[in-house]
Amino acid sequence: MSQDSKLALGAVLLVGILLQLIMVAADSKDTPHGAAIAFSKAYFGLCPELAQTMANNGVNEDEIDVADAYLHNKYLEASARGYHIKRLRKSFSHIRTKTIARDEKSATVHISGTTRISPNPVFGFVAKIFFITSPMDVEETINLVKENGKWKVIGQPFDMADAV
Repeated sequence: MSQDSKLALGAVLLVGILLQLIMVAADSKDTPHGAAIAFSKAYFGLCPELAQTMANNGVNEDEIDVADAYLHNKYLEASARGYHIKRLRKSFSHIRTKTIARDEKSATVHISGTTRISPNPVFGFVAKIFFITSPMDVEETINLVKENGKWKVIGQPFDMADAV
């Protein structure tokens, strides 16, 4: 390998690494869209981290922990069916977001996508290939506020109000 080709290969690698670092930095920026997507995935995935994506850690003005109440109701629903709560998880994909309004401290984002029952990633993949479960389109308008420098969901999007 000649000196010129080594230099060219080194330059290409350096540019690739630099671009990767720029992409990682851009992707880690906190945005209303990212917060709405994180909330939606935690909501449908029945993740315990759901409260962390909500303003006041999911506690509303009546001092009710909405996130915990929602997860508890899903736990009771699963138990009544004789399942573990993981059996009710859904994957959220084909996500599209659109900013409706935004200022320095608040934003409104319209989010839409497809949910599919997916207690684990393997089941979701197999169910998709063999058409075991049918996808369900969802749409919601989510309100967000900036709390301690991070975007958080306010209110009770989707059917969280039914849990309280």
